[in-house]
Amino acid sequence: MGKLTPSLTKSRFWQLVPYTLLGTSLFAWVSNAHLNQFLSVYVVLLAAQSGTVGIYLLVGWLKSRSRQHL
Repeated sequence: MGKLTPSLTKSRFWQLVPYTLLGTSLFAWVSNAHLNQFLSVYVVLLAAQSGTVGIYLLVGWLKSRSRQHL
C-alpha cells in the first residue's frame, strides 16, 4: 500500500514559492497601507484572487512554452 500522506518533494516546494511570496508581499503592503478594516479585507481578497489566477496562468504559459522547445 502506498503512502497515505504525500511527501513534500523539491518540485512541489518550488511550486509553492510564488504563492508564498504573493501572500507575504500582500500582507506587508496592506499592513503598511493603514486602510479601513473592511476596505483592507476586500483589497486583500481581491488581490489574492487575481494574483493566484495570474500565477496559475503564467505557470501554464511557461509549461506550454517549454514543451514546444523539446
